[in-house]
Amino acid sequence: MTFNHEKILNVLKTSLNKIAKKELLLSITRKDLSQYIEKVNLLKNSNSIIKNLKFSTASLRSTPPKEDEADSETIPKLEENSPNINHILTTSQWKTEISKPLVLSQIKHILASIEEAQTDSSFQARVGAFITYIYKVPGARIISVKEGALRVLLNARERFKDKDLGPIREALALLGYTDPVPGKGIRILSIDGGGIRGLLVLEMLKKLEELTGKRIYELFDLICGTSTGAILTFSMGIHHKSMDEIAEVYLKISNEVFKQSSLWGTGNLVWTQSFYSTPLWEKNLKTYLGDFRLIQTARDPLCPKLCAVSAVVNQSHLSAYLFRNYSLPWKVHSEYLGSSNHLVWEAARASAAAPTYFEEFKLGDYIHQDGGILANNPTAIAIHEAKLLWPNHPIQCVVSFGTGRTVPYRAKNAPCDPSVNTTWKNKFMKIVDSATDTEGIHTILSDLLPDNVYYRFNPYLVEMISMVEIEEQKLEQMKRDAIMYLRRNEDKFIAAAKALSEPKSYFQKQSDWLRIKRDLYGF
Repeated sequence: MTFNHEKILNVLKTSLNKIAKKELLLSITRKDLSQYIEKVNLLKNSNSIIKNLKFSTASLRSTPPKEDEADSETIPKLEENSPNINHILTTSQWKTEISKPLVLSQIKHILASIEEAQTDSSFQARVGAFITYIYKVPGARIISVKEGALRVLLNARERFKDKDLGPIREALALLGYTDPVPGKGIRILSIDGGGIRGLLVLEMLKKLEELTGKRIYELFDLICGTSTGAILTFSMGIHHKSMDEIAEVYLKISNEVFKQSSLWGTGNLVWTQSFYSTPLWEKNLKTYLGDFRLIQTARDPLCPKLCAVSAVVNQSHLSAYLFRNYSLPWKVHSEYLGSSNHLVWEAARASAAAPTYFEEFKLGDYIHQDGGILANNPTAIAIHEAKLLWPNHPIQCVVSFGTGRTVPYRAKNAPCDPSVNTTWKNKFMKIVDSATDTEGIHTILSDLLPDNVYYRFNPYLVEMISMVEIEEQKLEQMKRDAIMYLRRNEDKFIAAAKALSEPKSYFQKQSDWLRIKRDLYGF
């Protein structure tokens, strides 16, 4: 751009400032001017001009800026009643529709302010403003990635590495960035649904911790759960609770929620399609798991990637829905619906909305029911998600936990009665068994993955107890079944622990270092 063009724009800017009270005219002129600048590529080649334009977020003041404004704790404020970044950040409106050129110029300004941050307080505030902007402005995430936001954030992470990096981690997670896995490859944990039988899984997880000397959230890069598995996933991954703590809370909540008279439950079932009190269940989930966004868990450096599976039932066909605490990289698409913009308790509530036990759960346009009716064993889903997050990493270990099974028994040479499977009740139960089957996925994966990579643990039970069982004697028997299973499969658990503990090779370390440097410099 020549000097004359710049002078014309400055004169136009001054004129607009004089008629600022005519908001409609000012807004229209800004929009037209923004589109013109976009066409002549000024946004890419004339950052100095952008900073002088009011719509680009560097305010048009009648007084000069303060000397210390270059490192203020917020994005520089604009004139009152003008459409700008600070208005978008502070408005209670969830989504703000603005033109693409304006989004582009504002994103550039925010990223520039992050690069210029000198103090920890200004750094934290400006990254926080960037996160809020991404939440509120549709399309801002994609534009940010295109404009080099990953490079800016990674460099900021390097500059402030001795400070609190929580906001940076959340911002990178929002944009779909993932650091290389710490182990030899991707380590995946999958947990089936099964209600109170999740206590079996806790016993097996405790065994893994004993053998490796590490906590579960340190052993795995991605944890995926359905129904009760989702609750366990969030308890371990987000809150870092011990197995004993989780078991104690499990029993406490179960005794509170599932202790209900048949008469009262039947009445509920007629009126609300749920036998147990859904409001009480939701209250416990909020208290126990929290009401913050899933993506905010990325602020914790010890929290692995997590996802919970539910089933969307108000479409033409059943669809799995994934509640993630991460965003997928730009241009990467999953085979499954999903979002990271839900609250933690909402994800658990949707994933564990077992039909007839609790009411279905509506979130936005979707109605959710228990993920177990579609993917009670989410191992295949977990592998799919892991390969989207780390496409260039091998799978190091997949550990899948079931919530118990019984040995199918049929007397030798017993005659088949062709009339047994003809009743509607038997037909319905067969459909339910087929839908919630967990061993079918296991059979496929055991054929596809090597023995030293894939490990499935699913204890045999003397009696298959209900998902809502609270009778102490039956729970004690289930615990004895779990201990017996651990003894019989000691070698298999040792092999899984060994596979999880394999260190990264020298070549892999160098490759990861090169990748980080490439991202750092924007190559």
